[in-house]
Amino acid sequence: MSALNEYYAALGRLKANRPTTLPKGSAINNDTVALEAGRKRGSIKKSRHAALVEEIELAAQEMGQEEPSPAQQIEQAKSKTKAVKTDYEQLKEDYEKLLEKCNSLLLENFDLRQKTSS
Repeated sequence: MSALNEYYAALGRLKANRPTTLPKGSAINNDTVALEAGRKRGSIKKSRHAALVEEIELAAQEMGQEEPSPAQQIEQAKSKTKAVKTDYEQLKEDYEKLLEKCNSLLLENFDLRQKTSS
């Protein structure tokens, strides 16, 4: 079976919600079709498989998996950025605490060595 036939068979399985390699209810997009067909993510390119990409987009729209509007994408990106910044600040704070503890232990170790050597 050719790769193109495998892609179409995988698309059919995803449409019918009977995938063999992915979990049921997986989104329909180029990557999931490729993975379901046993290929690598990103192997379906619009330049090579234009008709297949159009069918995948149509199937996604039929399944109600339309892409969010640009405004929604911006809001999602902002919320992700805010979450990442919060995580970063927490990690930075934890790092500073651990650095203080490490320095304290190094000083204590140094003091103990001075006491035992004299």
